[in-house]
Amino acid sequence: SRLVRMILQNSQASLITLESELEAMQLYLELESVRFEGRFDYKVYHSNDVDVEVLKVPPLILQPYVENAIRHGIRYKTDGKGLVKISFAKNENYLVCTITDNGIGREKAAAMKSTMHIEYQSRGMSLTSRRIDLLNRINDTKMSVEVTDLYTAAGMASGTQVKIQIPVN
Repeated sequence: SRLVRMILQNSQASLITLESELEAMQLYLELESVRFEGRFDYKVYHSNDVDVEVLKVPPLILQPYVENAIRHGIRYKTDGKGLVKISFAKNENYLVCTITDNGIGREKAAAMKSTMHIEYQSRGMSLTSRRIDLLNRINDTKMSVEVTDLYTAAGMASGTQVKIQIPVN
């Protein structure tokens, strides 16, 4: 219930503190960990120059990427425990959030999705992309998202990394 209240409260603001976003993300990760019966671990950390009480971010920009890491990368992982790492660092005028999972990779997840019953039509990524485009136009900023497929030395898919750059003042 705390997560639902936070989402409702945060969605009313154009910017929230990173601290508030991290609290909501922590609650979401705890809930998903229970839902998936502890089949994955998660780590959330930030560098010392990231002041979570001062830095402001648009609410709910990061959550869909974390959700994708769990629902599409980790969910179908059969070789060991899943891991989702979320890190924050400052880079000049940007807050850089990196979300990395050790899941099955986007290609295999897409193949599995095409052969399985779809629980619901996922719109999180397209809605988030549209929100980022809109925020960039309204605020004349350059928020960006870069998705990278990860591979082992042998060329096997070993997860996905999403890097989100959020301009900060």
